[in-house]
Amino acid sequence: MEKQKSDQLIRETMKAAGLTDAFIADFITKVDAVRNGETGIVKWEEVGDLDPKTDEISLESIHSSYPTDLGLLSKLVVIKLNGGLGTSMGLDKAKSLIPIKDSMSFLAVMAKQIEYIRSEYGIDVPLLFMDSYNTQKDSQKELEKNGFKQTLRTSFLQNKVPRLDAETFAPIQNKNEKENWCPPGHGDIYFTMVQEGILDELLSKGYEIAFLSNGDNLGATVDPHIVSYLLKEDIHFAMEMTPKTLADKKGGAIYRKMVGGKFIKYELLETAQVPKEHENEFSGLGKFRTFSTNNLWINLRALKERFNQGNFSLSLIVNPKQVEGKSVIQLETAMGSAVGNFSKFKGIIIPRDRFAPVKKTEDYLIRRSDAYVLNSDFSLTMTKERKAAGLGEILVQLDETYYKKIHQFDHLFQKYPSLVHCEELKVTGEILFDIPITIKGKVLFQNVSGGLKSISSFGRNEFENETITL
Repeated sequence: MEKQKSDQLIRETMKAAGLTDAFIADFITKVDAVRNGETGIVKWEEVGDLDPKTDEISLESIHSSYPTDLGLLSKLVVIKLNGGLGTSMGLDKAKSLIPIKDSMSFLAVMAKQIEYIRSEYGIDVPLLFMDSYNTQKDSQKELEKNGFKQTLRTSFLQNKVPRLDAETFAPIQNKNEKENWCPPGHGDIYFTMVQEGILDELLSKGYEIAFLSNGDNLGATVDPHIVSYLLKEDIHFAMEMTPKTLADKKGGAIYRKMVGGKFIKYELLETAQVPKEHENEFSGLGKFRTFSTNNLWINLRALKERFNQGNFSLSLIVNPKQVEGKSVIQLETAMGSAVGNFSKFKGIIIPRDRFAPVKKTEDYLIRRSDAYVLNSDFSLTMTKERKAAGLGEILVQLDETYYKKIHQFDHLFQKYPSLVHCEELKVTGEILFDIPITIKGKVLFQNVSGGLKSISSFGRNEFENETITL
């Protein structure tokens, strides 16, 4: 009876929010799975390694063997995930609206990247954003402000799903309506594209390959060679993967699902799906040499065919949360987990340049600093000077008490330090970066005074391999 009651409440809540019957039915199936003990946690013995010879190809190989073909490039559409509010950084608007280089927002840079491709190749490559209810309006305004134009629509809305009481599985009912809903994860993109008629619209206009990536990763630009490779070799699903470093504890990974020694299918493994006792193995540099960047290429014809076959499945992520002191669960899916539906898969091993995301204020500091540069094609990459010095991703740790939220960060970083030759930067306590300084090697600033201290109080502007105590 409890099940019937909570299902009915879910149905009514979602129906009242204008969600479709098909989407509601799919969500209730997921709720059922969790009710019956599905945790989303994988069986570790089924996690097999990819075969570098058959499952992977390097970007260098693609560049040397598959030249740019304008006929094939004209079949490309670019889709950016733009539903995130950047709540972990204390934002209440689309993360893509904050400035990233000069005074340009993420969104402005993405528009410039596409305009560059259009002028470079004389092809009107379209750009679509998958927005959420929270981001669509502001983002559309920002695009207009930047004068971005195309005949195809620029936005479609991802669905939303109710947050559920962890015990009863009924939708929570807080006074603040926004708290009652959550995004269903970016795996929702496939469902939405089919449901909204976008997939059919794109296919009818001759588009065959979609390049999907996160809106906060400005390294993810169009590579025409990849389009040639995918269409010439009939690859249906490709994920860009890059070698793991110590800065990449949380990146998901593609693996071969093995049952009884037999290869069943490819799967994506996300942090939330790893058994507790194997978390160190997952986040370390041993078992998984590479991680998935969420730069994903998909053959739209193959997607349509696979959808028509039915049972298009994505692995479930059960995300436990606290809302006003109450235990709730969010049911999510990841875009990359669609790999399980396709046998014609390739992992494309890419250099780090194509992966420069901003998830936290630490990432934001790195990208905003002089260690990263906006190139002529508007890709955001590490500077040549830093690469020439053999330096990798900077490890930055900022005291969460003072720097976690963007408004705190902006207040305390009035001047960005030069990080071109920085390996590690750690800040504990409240420190105001009020003058330009240069940081080299590994530097720790610690304020133990209990009050606000300024960098300028040192009377110097270069720091190298040292611990500074205020």
